[in-house]
Amino acid sequence: MRVALIVCLIVGAAACGGSSVAPSSLSSGTTASIAGNWHGTIASSNNDTADVDIALTQSGSDVRGTWKSTTVLWTGDVSGAVGGSTFNGQFTFSGTASNGTVCSGTATVAGAVTASTMTLTSASGVVGAACPAPLPTGITIDLRRQS
Repeated sequence: MRVALIVCLIVGAAACGGSSVAPSSLSSGTTASIAGNWHGTIASSNNDTADVDIALTQSGSDVRGTWKSTTVLWTGDVSGAVGGSTFNGQFTFSGTASNGTVCSGTATVAGAVTASTMTLTSASGVVGAACPAPLPTGITIDLRRQS
């Protein structure tokens, strides 16, 4: 009986021990907070890289916002959800081609997010109506939180 009690105490003490260092990444079940203003670039396999500004709001895992390019005439909305340290959602695209045609479409994006960075990708790129300028494909959006 004493041996069993001693073994239980040793196992219990070992289980309670641990490191006081905080985890470096989000633990399972924790949702990243990405609300706020972001700046970065949007690159595609068939268009020049452009600067972008994004403003996001977040309620729980639900994310909404708007984006605009500061170097080309693209704007749109952002919608999606954060699960842990991953964002899955959509960016709508709207812009006017040089001949006056309004081009629009939607890109489904996904990627890693932290409190200060986001990298979102879309292999298929923007899917939409015919446009005289090529709609972006193979998209990568790299962002940094603005203070």
